[in-house]
Amino acid sequence: MGEPNETDIVSDAESDGFDLGETARPQPPSSPSSSWLSSWFGSCCASPGAQAADSDMILSHVGQAAVDALVAKHPHYKKMCWNVTHGKVVGEIVQTPPGKYCKDAQINEPEELIHSDYFPELIGDIISRATEWVDFTTLGPPTGKFTECIAKALKKLSDSGRSVTVRFLTGNIIGMPTDNHVLLQELTTFPGHEIPADTKIKLWVGSWRKGLSWNHSKIVAVDGKYLLQGGHNVWDPHYLQKNPVRDLSMEAEGQVTRDGHVFADHMWKYIIAKDKEYWEAKVLPGWVPSIRNATIGVTKFPREADEYPPLYEVPKNEVPLVDAVAEGNLPMVTIGRFGALHHNDGTGNPSDSAIVAMLKSAKKSIKMSLQDLGPLAIPTALGPKSIPGGVWPADYLRELATAIYTRGVDVLIILSNPNSIPADLGMMDANYGNGWTCEDTASEIVKAIKQAHPDASDDQLTGLVGVNLKVAYTRGSCGTMDWKEREKAGNHSKFFIVDDVAYYIGSQNLYIADLSEWGIIIDSEEQTQKVLSEYWNKLWQASYEDVPEEKRDCSVDKVLAGLALDRNPAHQSDYTEAELEAMLLAQTGSQMGGPKNKLTVWLKKASYVKNADTGSSGSSDSYVTLRVVDENGKTVGSTHESRTLWDGGRNPEWNEQFEFEGLKNPAACKLVLNMLDKDSLFGLKGGFADWLVRDDKLGSATVDLGTLKKTRAFQDMEISVLQGIFHDTMLSISVNTQGQWGK
Repeated sequence: MGEPNETDIVSDAESDGFDLGETARPQPPSSPSSSWLSSWFGSCCASPGAQAADSDMILSHVGQAAVDALVAKHPHYKKMCWNVTHGKVVGEIVQTPPGKYCKDAQINEPEELIHSDYFPELIGDIISRATEWVDFTTLGPPTGKFTECIAKALKKLSDSGRSVTVRFLTGNIIGMPTDNHVLLQELTTFPGHEIPADTKIKLWVGSWRKGLSWNHSKIVAVDGKYLLQGGHNVWDPHYLQKNPVRDLSMEAEGQVTRDGHVFADHMWKYIIAKDKEYWEAKVLPGWVPSIRNATIGVTKFPREADEYPPLYEVPKNEVPLVDAVAEGNLPMVTIGRFGALHHNDGTGNPSDSAIVAMLKSAKKSIKMSLQDLGPLAIPTALGPKSIPGGVWPADYLRELATAIYTRGVDVLIILSNPNSIPADLGMMDANYGNGWTCEDTASEIVKAIKQAHPDASDDQLTGLVGVNLKVAYTRGSCGTMDWKEREKAGNHSKFFIVDDVAYYIGSQNLYIADLSEWGIIIDSEEQTQKVLSEYWNKLWQASYEDVPEEKRDCSVDKVLAGLALDRNPAHQSDYTEAELEAMLLAQTGSQMGGPKNKLTVWLKKASYVKNADTGSSGSSDSYVTLRVVDENGKTVGSTHESRTLWDGGRNPEWNEQFEFEGLKNPAACKLVLNMLDKDSLFGLKGGFADWLVRDDKLGSATVDLGTLKKTRAFQDMEISVLQGIFHDTMLSISVNTQGQWGK
């Protein structure tokens, strides 16, 4: 068989000298045929000495479509980032708040703080079953009852005397960095559940971020047997108090759990490799530059534990799919993506391809419960607009549009009410819903129809909206403590059903975010019908069918009128001051955990900048570097650099925002700004030539952060960076502590 091109199978981590740890497996030819796909699928799924059945005999057309796409595009990530496996779904779909609060019961004052307590207790129960291994992956550190239940379970494991490996992994979110040492202490010294130093359990806490990518998966995997996964974060105010956000997960048992361990393995490999690089760099001479685009951390308990956790060893007793199904297990396809850890966009992120294939396979219906389909939005005078860099998911929109127009598929979508804030949190602490209306989403799908089928008439499009395409906000029973005022709820689910025969549940949003995600396709018509009864039918009835037509959330007229709107992003410098403030609110709230001692610096413009390009006909090519230093003058975190304004003149305007996160004692720090002129070699701009010359300094200034106010408003400043004979060179900035610290 032919081997795939080497550049297609190397991950970003591998390109950094880090092997993601692929196991030997059959490789596809360069242009696989459908018959080859079937035979290759069988060879990968068969256990030694056993003949795997043809997948067409086991999987539905939906599951088979996903597998065909995965085999064709991502064969080298099989049993790493995706797999065809099996297991049993335990109990009902895991909903918070419980399903009864959709229609049959209300969350009123007596239920305000207890309605969903079963969920953190379930997490603790699954962890406490461990005899050998626990993997826990989540977006950010747990809070409140979640912390207590996890700590209680770990104490129970310790008291059992069993030697259990526990790996706890989080994303290192921008604006919400994980302090691994603090988290470790919270888990091991929780009052009443303190773990002794001589315990036999070994606990590692790690986190990672690479650029704008981090872990977003939510997995509890125990002993290769017990699994909980889905969309839930572990934040008490968001799920367990007033106005709880709606979310879904699933509990399973069986061989499928092993894939959760393996997925966590490869993120741990990245953490370990990068942590080793960091400490090796400490011994390099001081003049050697250190360029890091990764933010990672790892710590351990007890002190005698190895520096890094071991890797999970997959048991050899794999049961073939055909045998497992005969024994009552359900076919499942695990699908994931590693975000920026992938090196090649064309072959990375398998779950994206699987989701596209599932939508493409639809013959009758697609039913979706999502937070959103559009990127983070900024409210403008002409309606919401994507933040800079935000894009609509063209592949998903295309498949939804094609399904509706060419195959008459019914597409039903339930979204989060825009800007839904749970409990008594602020907009900068939590914000479920990216800002788009149901009409915005429907308009983008109709646009995709027009783009793919330019001959579609207005009458045809009008006939599709409200018939084949229906979009609604999440609604429930609206108790006094459950979105009573708005009558529409926040939704964090990542769930969809295709043709009522298979469904996906996991951590992956369908709006574009290059994060690390994991989820499962459950390919069973019987199980899908069960979930329809437990969850979807009740939610759709409350959100759409029981709503009077005049009060429904998606007006045909507004959808068609919205076709003329451009919802794509502009450059950041094109937004007004009010829109940039709205952008900050949207970005911060979407991180769903609240910033910890974060500083946002808005670099606006300068005035009376001197011309450093003496002898030239142009003017200074101005840019600004920004860094925060502590009381000892040591740089805290990263140094930021604005874009260079070539021939920027005496009054350059940048209009850019920069963020400094994880400031442990911000009041003792200073913000240092240096304005420079970008020099070049022989007039060449950028590249190696720029590296060979020294840039001219146009001025500098410092801001004592201890003088800032504790407010969520921007604080405007005019700073002198260079004294002149007639005018000082002034820099206009605004800073924001987001109300987290200050005087």
